[in-house]
Amino acid sequence: MKWPQSLVPGSRIAIVAPAGRIYKHELEFALNWISVNSWEAVFSDELFREHNFGYFYAGKDEHRLKFVQQELNNPTIDAIWFARGGYGSVRLIDQLDFSQFIQKPKWIIGYSDITVFHNHLNNLGIPSLHAVTAKQLQLPYTPASYTELKRVLCGEKLNYTFPAGANDIEGQVEGTLVGGNLSMIYSQLGSSSSIQGENLILFIEDWQENWYHLDRMLMALKRSGLLSRIKGLIVGSFTKMDLREENPHYHSDFDEVSNQIILSFFENEGIPVMFGFPAGHIGDNRAMVFGSDVILNVDDEFVNLQWK
Repeated sequence: MKWPQSLVPGSRIAIVAPAGRIYKHELEFALNWISVNSWEAVFSDELFREHNFGYFYAGKDEHRLKFVQQELNNPTIDAIWFARGGYGSVRLIDQLDFSQFIQKPKWIIGYSDITVFHNHLNNLGIPSLHAVTAKQLQLPYTPASYTELKRVLCGEKLNYTFPAGANDIEGQVEGTLVGGNLSMIYSQLGSSSSIQGENLILFIEDWQENWYHLDRMLMALKRSGLLSRIKGLIVGSFTKMDLREENPHYHSDFDEVSNQIILSFFENEGIPVMFGFPAGHIGDNRAMVFGSDVILNVDDEFVNLQWK
């Protein structure tokens, strides 16, 4: 596995939009954060293109492809921070050439639709950073979201400990952490970006999905054989699930009905499961390094996730 180099004062972070459109004012916090950490943000007005094709993309496919490829290859760029998710990365991934990137990998940072990049790079043996996007979503990200992101970028190993939850399943396991947004994992089944490997610890999160579709996606992962290759499960936020008028947990960060559906797939599998990890479409969105080896320990009091 080839780890990206750590950032130092003066390191350059490219902001790239592979999916939904972005406005300059939506980057104000990220640009300030980069500056405060003595790094340099790199982008041009081409970032703010717009193309409406049933969805507002950050420009046509060719445009987004050009600028993503440019920064993947750019030897003066030390990290790539995706502006936002939404939809669109899957339209680019098969046309991107990662041969130069593999020779000198850099951190790629984001979540949600950026799951496409995480899974693809992890299959190539390159770790990636599941963390906040440059654009903040409907609510600000917590200070801890940025603190943990900075720790990784500066070369530190992550180590999280949280109180155990009522739905958790005890156990300890070592494996490779993979995953991301469940809808994106589901949509990549059967492709070159489908999650590969054995001895996996899977992280999943999602939002604005019907409960029956959550079951459908998990059934697809099971039938594909993916769930038989995982040795542990980490469940992040499931928010704004199903119909607002029918879901009393609609505004909860960790939807209880969703948790029960997920639990039904794993309660008899004999693997450790953690519910309520603070990551996903919520304000407390902690950084995780995907494609790297971790130790997951779930007991009756605490859950510990440690990077090796």
